[in-house]
Amino acid sequence: MKPNHRIKRIISMVLVVFIFTSLFTGCFDRREVDDLAYVMAIGIDKGKTNFIKLTFQIAKPQGGGEGGGGGGGEEKSFILTTIESPSIFSGLNMVNTFVSRQVNLSHIKAIVFSKELAQQGVEPYIHAMARGREFRPNMYVVVARGEAEEYIRSIKPELEPNPGKYYELSYRGYQYTAMTANSQFHYFYNYSESLYRQAVAILAGVNKFESSKDFNVENATYREKGRTHPLESDFKAGDVTKTGEVKGEIMGLAVFDGDKMVGELDGEEAMYHLMTTGEYGYAFVTIPDPKVKDRFVLLNIRQSRKPRHNTKMVDGKPQINTKVILEADILSIQSTVNYEKGENLKTLEEASENFIKTGILRYLNKTAKDYHSDICGFGGYLKKNFLTWQEWQDFHWKARYKDSVFNVDVDLKVRRPGLLIRSLPSVDSQSKEAVVK
Repeated sequence: MKPNHRIKRIISMVLVVFIFTSLFTGCFDRREVDDLAYVMAIGIDKGKTNFIKLTFQIAKPQGGGEGGGGGGGEEKSFILTTIESPSIFSGLNMVNTFVSRQVNLSHIKAIVFSKELAQQGVEPYIHAMARGREFRPNMYVVVARGEAEEYIRSIKPELEPNPGKYYELSYRGYQYTAMTANSQFHYFYNYSESLYRQAVAILAGVNKFESSKDFNVENATYREKGRTHPLESDFKAGDVTKTGEVKGEIMGLAVFDGDKMVGELDGEEAMYHLMTTGEYGYAFVTIPDPKVKDRFVLLNIRQSRKPRHNTKMVDGKPQINTKVILEADILSIQSTVNYEKGENLKTLEEASENFIKTGILRYLNKTAKDYHSDICGFGGYLKKNFLTWQEWQDFHWKARYKDSVFNVDVDLKVRRPGLLIRSLPSVDSQSKEAVVK
C-alpha cells in the first residue's frame, strides 16, 4: 500500500471514530423537565419601589400540593408570586432565588401590560422579549384596563386544570366570538415597528359585579352609537353584565400607535376590525329587525372571501375603498316575519348590510380621527406606488392617515334559514289579528 493511501485511510478511520463518539455522548447542557418551573403568564405594572412590578403565574406539576386555581381548599394548578425589579430578566433572577425549580419561559402564553404602563410605552419590554430565547413568538399580548396583577390573580380556570390551556383557548376564541383579535407577540412586535400598520392587543379586565342584582350598563357603549339598549358586544372588558367564579374577562382591543396605547375599542368594533382585515371567522350577530321595532334577527355571519382594499391619494388625502363580503344563516327571527325568501329576504339582507356598513365606517373613522392609528394596514396597499424605501419613509403615512376618507361596501347574502324554511306567527297572534279585523 502506498504511503499516501495509508495516510488517507488513517484519516478516514479517525473521522469515523470521531463522528461515532460524538453521536453517543449525552447533552452536556441538558435540563431535566422535573427541574424546571414553567411560567404561564407574566403581568407587568408600574412599580412602587422599583421600575416595574412583575406577577408570575407558574404552573404546578400534577399532584403538587395546594395552591392557586379553585379556592376553598381545593388543589390549585398554579402558584402566583409578585415582585418589583428594574427589568424583566432581573425579576427572573429574583424569582429563582426563592422558587426551588429554575424558572423557564418556553411555555408562556400571555404577557399582560397594565393600561397605565401601555400608555407610557412598552418598547423597552417587547425589545427585551424579542431578544430572549425562551419567549415564544406565539404568546399573546394583553392590556389590562386596571392592574395586570389584578387581572392575572382573577384568573381561576374551572374547566381547564392547566392554566396555559385556559389562556390558549380563551385568546383563540376570537375565531368564533369576534369580540377580540389575534395579538400574538410576533404580530404585535412587527406592527409596532412598522411604517404601514399599527398594532393591537387583547383588552382585558376584571368584572366588578358580585351578583345579577348589581348589573348596570353605565359603561356600555350603545348610547354613543344611537341605540336605546345594548347589544351583546357593546361592552369593553370589565364592564360585561356577567357573574361567575372567573372574574377576569376579555372583550375589545387596545389600539397602539408605535409602542404606546392610544385608545380602546369595544367588542363590536373588534368584530369590524376582523372583518376589515380578513381575520374574521364566524360569529352570532344581532341585527335590529327592519320591519318590527324592538325586535331582532339573529344571524350566524361568516366571511366568505377576503375583503378587497384600494388606497390612493386624492387631493392630498388618502381615499380608502373597502369591500367586505359576507355570508349568513338565519338563527332566530323574534318577530316571526317571513324573512326566508322573496322581497322580505332582500329587505333583511339590505338591512344587515347597512347595519354592518355603518358600524365599519364608525370604527374606521375612530381609528383615523380619534386614534390616528392605521391598525388595518391600509398603508400597505399604498406603499407599492413608491419606487424606493426612502421615498416611502419621507411620505410619512402615519401622519397622513388621520385625513383618510373611507368608502365602505358590504355584500351580505343569506344562504340558509336554519331548520325552519318559513316563519309563521303564533296562533295567539293570528287570533288577535282576526279580532282586530
